[in-house]
Amino acid sequence: MKNLLEKGTKCLIVQSEFSAYSFWNYVDICKIAGAKYPAAPLGLMTVAALLPQQWEFKLIDTNVELLLNEHFEWADIVCTGGMLPQQQSIFSIIDKAHHYDCPVVVGGPDPSSQPNLYQSADYLVLGEGEVTIPMFIQDLRKDSKSGEYKSEEKADMMQAVVPRFDLIRFKDYIQVGIQYSRGCPYNCEFCDIIELYGRKSRTKTPEQIINELQTLYDLGYRGHIDFVDDNFTGNKKNVRRVLTAIKDWSKKKIILFIFRLKLQ
Repeated sequence: MKNLLEKGTKCLIVQSEFSAYSFWNYVDICKIAGAKYPAAPLGLMTVAALLPQQWEFKLIDTNVELLLNEHFEWADIVCTGGMLPQQQSIFSIIDKAHHYDCPVVVGGPDPSSQPNLYQSADYLVLGEGEVTIPMFIQDLRKDSKSGEYKSEEKADMMQAVVPRFDLIRFKDYIQVGIQYSRGCPYNCEFCDIIELYGRKSRTKTPEQIINELQTLYDLGYRGHIDFVDDNFTGNKKNVRRVLTAIKDWSKKKIILFIFRLKLQ
């Protein structure tokens, strides 16, 4: 296997397919809206931003396009993962990658909750990627061929990276997500968020959110933005600050748009 940390390593990131019976499969509504799927793969775009930026990335969302043999022939390493409704698809991607002798990195909520089911993956990167991806990268420096990385530590959201929004086609989706916070102070019996992210609401700064909005704007996105937080108002003091910042930023964009119209 080649040295994966060298410049030009080809990293294939695959968004696994959701079950047809899941919440995320209102595809007929998407067709009416002129899109292919409800939401862009925010988690994997964030993973891409946490991996070595000297790598070459290709993100394939199997919910909007076919995953082809040529994608695996191109790749030096494959990254995938997801939630419970994506489990069968994740298994299939692992098997296909191994058929092409590609090492596979797996993470996300379901592997983090049930790592025993994903032992066929070469690398299991569990929990919050901001904490465990550096552990994985450190092992690659040691030329490790496999590993399982987990930590009780929670990510500092004020150090969070801007997701690699440039890796997707905006037209494929009804909405693009932004994550402002993780964690929730409540204890609802139907929800596993406190198990995954803890009971403390950890938030990004207003400046970080504006930076992400500006990144999307600079890439030409003008569509719907969804805040994907499980509890957006978990920290009411901080959320007031971020909403004020978003309001001010939006006003400036509207004024700029009107000014451009007048110039035309």
